[in-house]
Amino acid sequence: MQLIVAEKPAVARDLARVLGVRPSGEHCFEGASRVITWCIGHLVELDEPAAYDPRWKAWRLDTLPMLPAEFRLRPSRHAAAQLRAVARLLADRRFHSVVNACDAGREGELIFRYLVQFAGRCPPVQRLWISSLTDEAIRKGFAALRPGAQLDPLADAARSRSEADWLVGMNATRAVTARGRVAGDTALYSIGRVQTPTLAMLVRREQAIRAFVPRPYWEVRGTFTTAGGQRFTAGWRHGAIARLGSAALAEAIAGRDTAHGAAADPIGPRVERVRARTVREPPPLLFDLTALQRTANRRFGLSAARTLEIAQALYERRKIITYPRTDARHLSSDVARELPALFAALAEVGDYAAFARELIAHPPRPGRRIVDDAKVHDHHAIIPTGKPVRLDALDRDERRLFDLIARRFLAAFYPDAEFAVTEAWIRVGAPDGAAPASAPAPGIAPELAAGEPSGAAGGDATERDDGSVPVLEALPPAPDRYLARGRVRRVAGWQAVAGIEAAAAARGADHRPSGRPGGDAGGDAGPGTEPAQPLPPLADGQPLDGAFATAGKQTTPPRRYTEATLLAAMESAGKAIDDEALRLAMKDCGLGTPATRAAIIETLLTRDYAVRARQELTPTARGIALIDALPVASLASPELTGTWEARLARIARGEDSRAAFMADIARYVAELVDAVRGASPPAAPPASGHGAAARPADRATRAGRPARAARRRPRAASERHPAKHRALPIDSLSCPRCRVGTLIAGSRGWGCARWREGCRFVVWFETAGRRLTPAQLRDLVVRGKTRKARFRSERGAEIDGRLVLDPAADGGARLEPV
Repeated sequence: MQLIVAEKPAVARDLARVLGVRPSGEHCFEGASRVITWCIGHLVELDEPAAYDPRWKAWRLDTLPMLPAEFRLRPSRHAAAQLRAVARLLADRRFHSVVNACDAGREGELIFRYLVQFAGRCPPVQRLWISSLTDEAIRKGFAALRPGAQLDPLADAARSRSEADWLVGMNATRAVTARGRVAGDTALYSIGRVQTPTLAMLVRREQAIRAFVPRPYWEVRGTFTTAGGQRFTAGWRHGAIARLGSAALAEAIAGRDTAHGAAADPIGPRVERVRARTVREPPPLLFDLTALQRTANRRFGLSAARTLEIAQALYERRKIITYPRTDARHLSSDVARELPALFAALAEVGDYAAFARELIAHPPRPGRRIVDDAKVHDHHAIIPTGKPVRLDALDRDERRLFDLIARRFLAAFYPDAEFAVTEAWIRVGAPDGAAPASAPAPGIAPELAAGEPSGAAGGDATERDDGSVPVLEALPPAPDRYLARGRVRRVAGWQAVAGIEAAAAARGADHRPSGRPGGDAGGDAGPGTEPAQPLPPLADGQPLDGAFATAGKQTTPPRRYTEATLLAAMESAGKAIDDEALRLAMKDCGLGTPATRAAIIETLLTRDYAVRARQELTPTARGIALIDALPVASLASPELTGTWEARLARIARGEDSRAAFMADIARYVAELVDAVRGASPPAAPPASGHGAAARPADRATRAGRPARAARRRPRAASERHPAKHRALPIDSLSCPRCRVGTLIAGSRGWGCARWREGCRFVVWFETAGRRLTPAQLRDLVVRGKTRKARFRSERGAEIDGRLVLDPAADGGARLEPV
């Protein structure tokens, strides 16, 4: 008999349907030859320090570092009953094998391995490894189960990541916090291996903005008219310099050129050189999770966490996209063989029919830009599954996200877009015999045209005015030269599928509703950024009429991170990388993984280290104080954390040693504790404002947006009858976020009793249009979900659904229709 362990109840039901097992039972589904059970996320977790040594219960510097010889596990308190049931099944001698059907990735492997370790016994293991949850994919997966030992390197990487996070997080948090308490600071300084370097990037950007001093500069622009009356504009250039240090200089240039602005003037404006060429732009790469999150944030303002939530729903519930938590942007050769069927499925969807039928009529031969086995490890890029799709059955966000994925997938197989790019130099004044300095013509990167600017990696760009952009301080001799650029799309290619209009493509616009440029490093446009425009036919020596004007400007500070640009910075460990190939080469060195980056950002928000205001992420006073007070700079180093992530990736591929990695982490922890002992205590954070700790049930906008309950009603029911809610019996339910505190009733919801220590978990009394009962709270915390009931969706519709526990979400749960 075979035991199957899924990661979630919903996946267990899908497996039961396909395998012919009746999906009924509280803790498992029993069939004739198979039993299917499930986890509810992590059923076990690494134990608290006091479990290893009683001295480690108190937060004292003299008991650090904490370096367990062997890590222990404890039950996760949110699903104790399910853990007991699964452990009994693993010990049941009826089963000759067990199938690990947890999510096919590093975290899914860890969930299963920890469970088996805790249970103490397990039959021989086989691994289900699939990239979609369609019936066909599940059947194929069970027909090709992998030996469990084949995934041992991945499990080693997963354990190493988990234990390294424990060692660095527990020791650093206690060390810095205890050092502060020596000076009377009672704040909890939560430090994490990935969380703190990410916060440091926000803080450094904010400090650069505050320290920025704007510098004035002036430009001269010419408006030129041909004999036929066609007009175009051009910017003054002296070699590579476009900026002037004073208004007087700009006026002097404009004045002397105005004096010779007529086409009839012997030294008036003349076309000195015209260069024309064709530029080809290939389709953007397919989506991995980070690229999808960045694009959804720019196009629709969706947070990274919300995008992941929608993608999971499209994968698990709708089954119309493949596994979303992937870091690959290519397909494997076996998936390439399924392309005709995928095109045929999309040909049945009206929005994509014409594009898909073209690919059916003229089958593409994808190159290594799309299909490359060497660049696919655990999972291939995110693409549609081929399951029939009804767009009208999807909610607004699901439809928008699926549309991004479907169009990106089809566009990948279309030809390059082609542009006619023209560069024209106009001279005003007597010839001097010098050729005009060539300025590099701007080819618009494919990611920019697709709504994913290539220069948004989050670091400082070359255009930022820190002295690297030259400003002319003396009047140059005549003649003056002006540069104009033209860009016209000749062949739409993939851009027709992406829905990019010709005018937007010619301008190099990134085709986002907000219209905001994609770069974030600040500084006005520097040399090489003359805006493209349709140019009339021009020839060398052609006379023109010219009118000239000056414009005063100021340099601008760096832009704050958005989630899109922060995700890009995390992906490249804080380095500004414009080239997509280099970004892909560095993906192993990023902060976190595509599956964890959204949670890291949400952690910074819930711990009051950052706030989200509109699209921007800003560190709070508390977050800035933490980074400023760190006694060990490497705790905030994206580069160091990036090298650790690269080693974890090598461990997963069997190219590095888990033992060596953990020894290095232990050595690092011991060194950082010694450094903290000898450092000054951190400055206390502000007692109010963004830096202040707040009771979780009393904050409505802590994460930078109104809480859902606060949006629906001016006053929640708990505010009208606070005593009634405080009296509700909740027995000592453990907090599912920190696993340490218990839940208590506040003025508007149930929150963690450890709110003073930084835990911000809360479940609002009023959630999804319904006042929750203590029984529903217990179901949510213990079982991971409530029973079916009537709720109100975000769009205001009454629906049948259940709340599903999500400790990282605002309000601790998300609504799942049933």
